[in-house]
Amino acid sequence: MAEHRFVTVNGIRTHYVAAGKGEPLLLLHGLGASLMAWGLNIEPLSQEFSVYAIDIPGHGDSEKPDLDYQMPTAVNFVRGFMDALGLERASIAGSSMGGMIALSTAVEYPELVNRLVLVDAAGLGREVAWFLRAMSLPLVGELIENPSPQNTRVLLKRIFYNPSLVQESLIREIYRTRFMPGSKRAVLRIIRGAIGLRGLHSKWIMTNELEQLNSPVLIVWGAQDRILPVSHATNAARIAPQVSLSIFDECGHWPQMERGNEFNRVALDFLTEE
Repeated sequence: MAEHRFVTVNGIRTHYVAAGKGEPLLLLHGLGASLMAWGLNIEPLSQEFSVYAIDIPGHGDSEKPDLDYQMPTAVNFVRGFMDALGLERASIAGSSMGGMIALSTAVEYPELVNRLVLVDAAGLGREVAWFLRAMSLPLVGELIENPSPQNTRVLLKRIFYNPSLVQESLIREIYRTRFMPGSKRAVLRIIRGAIGLRGLHSKWIMTNELEQLNSPVLIVWGAQDRILPVSHATNAARIAPQVSLSIFDECGHWPQMERGNEFNRVALDFLTEE
């Protein structure tokens, strides 16, 4: 049974869900989301692993303090979370921004990471959706990041290939957490620290670092992703010999949700590989 828990990490009250027994597996969601992005994956993955699905600070039901919300802070948070729970090593699966955090953690602290699953991950190319580039601008970002049920519906239609997955329960949950005090500030600071009008800042494109990693890496991508293009995945797999690649057709930015059963099967095959 999955349990909702809280732990203080680097002074931040952090919400997470824990399930299963076995080697640790951390699940990191993307920008503006929460651990609910892993709702179809926690229980299946917990059949083989001790799963920890985390609400990253500034998101979900974790605290949203006045931080810089830049990548070094996020990486230090992951290390702090592992320290707080007494985890010496873990595999990490990250979606979108969470994939960028996972990869950055493996680069900075290779001794902490067994295997990586990067799901439509930021950090593997410059191109990002234009609405995210626009949000890097003063005032424009404040206007775009204006959570409402209707805006949330529009966002989800960009995320999913299959529009029938844009359900009212999902809209309500994402709107609930994005409307919390401090959420908007966190999202805009993350974007403005990583993205400009030309796309992702060059210092956060980590294909060279990916090539040098010793950890095995699985990249999973939706072929019809309208947030981060699938070319990021194919290019990374071409450059880095230790990368396995799985591309799901008729799938958008959240394959772990849009193609949950297939994702769980591919991820478990990779994570349990001898």
